[in-house]
Amino acid sequence: MLSNNGTYYLGRVIKIGTLDHEKLIKAILNPKPILAWGFAWSFISAQKGSIDGVDFVYAKLCKYSPDAEVMIVVPEKGEEKSQEEPNLRIASSPFIYIPEFSGIAFLRVSTHVEPHTFMKRFATLVKNKYDNFFVDCKIEAISDLRTFAIKLSKLDSIVNISATISPPNPLFGHLWEELKKYLEARRTDKMKIQEESFGDKSISTNLPSLIENISEHTSEKPSLPSKVDIGDAAILMAADGYGIGYVKGRQQGEMVVIKTSETIKNFSFSKEAAPEDLFRKVYDILNKINEDRHMKHNE
Repeated sequence: MLSNNGTYYLGRVIKIGTLDHEKLIKAILNPKPILAWGFAWSFISAQKGSIDGVDFVYAKLCKYSPDAEVMIVVPEKGEEKSQEEPNLRIASSPFIYIPEFSGIAFLRVSTHVEPHTFMKRFATLVKNKYDNFFVDCKIEAISDLRTFAIKLSKLDSIVNISATISPPNPLFGHLWEELKKYLEARRTDKMKIQEESFGDKSISTNLPSLIENISEHTSEKPSLPSKVDIGDAAILMAADGYGIGYVKGRQQGEMVVIKTSETIKNFSFSKEAAPEDLFRKVYDILNKINEDRHMKHNE
C-alpha cells in the first residue's frame, strides 16, 4: 500500500521594500496568476486561520495549463477524440505560512513543484500582485544544522565563505544579533559578505565546530559561544533562513562547495492534511527551531 505522506520543506519569507505581512497575505488570498514556460501558476484554496491566538494562512500553489487538450472516448462510435480542457490542473502544492515566524512549509511535488520551483513561483506571484512596484519577496531555506555540520566536518580546510543576507523580521538569532543591528543601523535591505584565502592557506574559522555545537545544544548541555566572527555570523544567519550562503573548502584534495540551500530542513506529513493539522505540525517544528537556536522576537 502506497503511503499518502509527502515531504514538506521549511523556509522563511523575506519581505523587502513596502511588502509586509498584510500585503503578503493579501497576495495569497487574492492572487494575480502568472505564466511561465507555457503554464499558469496561482494560489488556490486560500484561507486565513487562527489557533490558540496564532495566525496562519493556508493555500496551495497550483500549476495549470490554460489551453490544455485531453483525449476522451466516444463509446457509441468506438472512437477517441481531442477535447479542449482549459485551465487543466497539473499539480498543486499545499503550504502553511505563519507570520509569527515569517515561516513557511510547502509540499514537494515530484517533477512539477520542486523546492526551488516553489520558492521562485511563490515570490513571483507575490510581486506580480503589486506589479513589482517597490516590493521584493524571496523564500530562503531553513537549513538542517545537523546535516550542514556533518558536511562541514569533512572539510580539511576552508578557502571561501560567502553569504548574502537580509534583515530579519520578526525573529533573530542572538549569535548573529550584532550583524542584525548593523544592518538595521545602516538601513540595509541586503548585504553580501565574502571571505577568501589563496594558495594553500585556510581561513581561520571555527565554523564547522560552531555549527556542530549549535546543532547539539540543549538547555541541559549548553554549548553556545558568547561571540561569533562576522563571516561565521553571516553563514549562521543564512542557515536560519535569512539569506543564502556557501562554504568552499578542500576535501581529500578536491574542492567542495557546501550550500545552506542544499541542506533544507524537511519533514514527512500527509499530502492531504487538513489546514489545522498541517499548521500544528509546522508550528511545533518552527517553535522547536526557535528554542534550539535561541531565536528572539524583535522588540
